[in-house]
Amino acid sequence: MKTFERESERMLRIDVDGGVWLKPGAAVAYRGDIAFERLPTLEATSLADAAMRELAPLVRAIGKGRVYCGHRGEHVWPINLNGETMFVASPDLLAFEDSLSFEMMLLADGLSVAAGGLVIVRLSGHGSLSLGSHGEPLSLPVTPDMPLSTDPHATLAWSQGVTPSLRTDLSWRSVFRHGGQEPVQMFFEGNGYVLVQPYQDASRFQPGFSAKKLKSLIAS
Repeated sequence: MKTFERESERMLRIDVDGGVWLKPGAAVAYRGDIAFERLPTLEATSLADAAMRELAPLVRAIGKGRVYCGHRGEHVWPINLNGETMFVASPDLLAFEDSLSFEMMLLADGLSVAAGGLVIVRLSGHGSLSLGSHGEPLSLPVTPDMPLSTDPHATLAWSQGVTPSLRTDLSWRSVFRHGGQEPVQMFFEGNGYVLVQPYQDASRFQPGFSAKKLKSLIAS
């Protein structure tokens, strides 16, 4: 039996026997002996880790039973990792097994505080995870001779082997009308793939929170 399974297009069924991590509010129903605990900020291993936990909180479901998850009617897309590493935009990460190791980070690349930054989660090991997507994701290959630019508001995840950066581009803003003070795009190089969704969610960026501000918080 699979641990993560689509109960419907917009509902994820998780058979819990131990623990899984969830987006806060993702659990809509459950059966069995299961307790829910938020990832505590006070137990962070560093100030940077504590900052990331505040920006992208997680809840752990512990015990044995079945949990049903969904988020704002988004489509759910279970993915199984067999020793691979995947990077997921935190707003689109619905759930993942606690057998996977994870690390949170802020992708900002020195953009101004007005542009903000995107919190991403690095997942690796053996186990399942699930994305929440507005519509069916598209997988786009990246090779050394075929880099890729994407709308960061629509970028869900990418594989190990590709390196992302954030860039500003005035022509990008004029075409896609994202508004704000800085038109931002993501640029991927290397070998691998990127998952994008047919939807632009401007709320996924952390407004006013850049790499510079994160360093200031850590130093305080």
